[in-house]
Amino acid sequence: MSTSIASGHGSLFSTIARWWRNWLGDRSRKLELQNLGSEDLNRVAHDAGVSPQVLQALAGKWPEATDLLSRRMAALKLDVEEIGRTYPPVSNDLKHLCWLCTSKGRCERDLAKDPSNPVWREYCPNATTLTALSAQRGTQQTRKNLRET
Repeated sequence: MSTSIASGHGSLFSTIARWWRNWLGDRSRKLELQNLGSEDLNRVAHDAGVSPQVLQALAGKWPEATDLLSRRMAALKLDVEEIGRTYPPVSNDLKHLCWLCTSKGRCERDLAKDPSNPVWREYCPNATTLTALSAQRGTQQTRKNLRET
């Protein structure tokens, strides 16, 4: 029984420590943006492919904000980096929607429980795009297999 209590405390401690690090990082990123002049802020936002307002909203999100997106894409056998290279605007849109999503807890639970369960399509703001990318990957794989035979 003491083992489960200790492991529970360890888990609670690591959760609190991660939250604290993220909170400090959030404040640091927000302060960095606040210290930029409007011209520099506009340039950084343009480079990121977002408006200055969206950039400021995103700066308040934790660095792991798109980890769930990466995990969902892996479950769908989609290569995050390849999509980023092939379709940069699509990749940016996927990240932006994931950053701003309000269903992160549900997504994380669903990924942990059964990543292949299609229930995520009901709440994920990226469902349509990810489904299309997955279908396109399937079509490309089929064509590749046909050429090899």
